[in-house]
Amino acid sequence: MIPSARAHGITDNEIRAVMPFYVARIALTPRMVGAQPFLYITPAADGEPWIEVIADLRDPEVAVVFHAMMLRPALVANLELDQFITPIYSRQRR
Repeated sequence: MIPSARAHGITDNEIRAVMPFYVARIALTPRMVGAQPFLYITPAADGEPWIEVIADLRDPEVAVVFHAMMLRPALVANLELDQFITPIYSRQRR
């Protein structure tokens, strides 16, 4: 994880919980040559608010997480996920 992944108060443990147990995993358009960003969406624990995490998977052995925050309703709407998931939302921590 790089420091920007912690900018919104999501803990390393929460990020680690999201990545392997995601409800949605979406390939994103890379902004840098060679990058392979993926968006992961899920709660860190049952009954908890949902979190969004973006990691670069250019190396299949190492995920470099560079973004993590509480899931935003606008993101769910923009990706048209609201017909597939019913997340619990929470205010941003920072």
